Amino acid sequence: MYAEGQAIYLDYAATAPLRPEVWTAMEEALDCCFNPVSSHSFGQRAHHSLEEARAELAGLIGCHKREVYFTGGGTSSSNLAVLGFVRANAGRQPRVLLSEVEHQAGLGAARHAAEEGADVRLIPVDASATLRLDVLETVLAQDGDRPTLVSIMWANNEVGAVQPIAEVERLTHRHGALLHTDAVQAFGKLDVSVQRIPTDLLSATAHKLGGLVGIGLLYCREGVDLAPLTYGGTQERALWPGTQNPLGAVGFARAARLAVKERATVVPRWHELRERLTKRLKEGVRGLTVHASDAPERLPNILSVGIPDCDPGALLVSLDLDGIAVSAGSACSSGSVAASHVLKAMGIAGSDEYATLRYSFGPTTTREHVERAADATIRACSRIMAHT
Repeated sequence: MYAEGQAIYLDYAATAPLRPEVWTAMEEALDCCFNPVSSHSFGQRAHHSLEEARAELAGLIGCHKREVYFTGGGTSSSNLAVLGFVRANAGRQPRVLLSEVEHQAGLGAARHAAEEGADVRLIPVDASATLRLDVLETVLAQDGDRPTLVSIMWANNEVGAVQPIAEVERLTHRHGALLHTDAVQAFGKLDVSVQRIPTDLLSATAHKLGGLVGIGLLYCREGVDLAPLTYGGTQERALWPGTQNPLGAVGFARAARLAVKERATVVPRWHELRERLTKRLKEGVRGLTVHASDAPERLPNILSVGIPDCDPGALLVSLDLDGIAVSAGSACSSGSVAASHVLKAMGIAGSDEYATLRYSFGPTTTREHVERAADATIRACSRIMAHT
């Protein structure tokens, strides 16, 4: 995708560039850019395209299309799952259990749920960012007669740790609770199937797969009761009302289909690239550590590293000037990782001189990209650390 000397994009975990195949699919569907609830032929074409996309996405995650609700993205979906559950059970003292390393979408929704009377509890993780199943089981056993939602992300967006979601599902349902999983990072990289692991609610979004920003989905198992967060229409069966986005849905479906189809090919290559980059960085950067390296499983396309005695802001600027686009995870605006709740939960004490870098790959990432990123990182760290 990138010619020699051009910038290298290694921040797919933030947003994947729009895939050419997705652009083509949306161009071919331009005649569906109308309101899907309109009764005229234009509206009916839009409705048909929207429902075709819904059916395709449902098939990819293993559910019926009536269980797929289009939303504004992953954050919207997670808020609808958490706050929708709490509001549907208002007056019954609902509980919400989340891990300490959830995305801010889930944690933010939970904070508002607590303000509305929900009993919100955070379940700790170990040093590899993996959920403490023993603690989850203990908490689930307490006050088990109250409506309870367990919300655990399938895979962590910062360090890539994959949670034991099958075990979480068994524990959750054994205690009569519901399970929501944020599969935003996992969908398209792992075997995300609600038939294989019968979650009750699942969030996903298009732009992590090369689709448009601004459209996501919430899988809601038939029979699960959620209250809407907004009002004023019957779209999405009144759970997410407002004018729907058929063009975005078409692109989402094409991006998801491509990701699932290519997974068997790209995942082994991502593993190889991740291990190559890890080896180069460990050899060339003093004191570098790999976050969540002891996790039972990590996303194949994410590598998060920590570098002591290195100014994070200077490092990111240096890499950007060198044409390497990476992320600092959940660093605060000053460039410090001190604000990363994920690293804190893992027992990693961030400071102004501890740099975190998150490299994340996409379908067009090559070994050359990884080698150039490693070279640039090693040069930048050597220069910055020489002045500390």
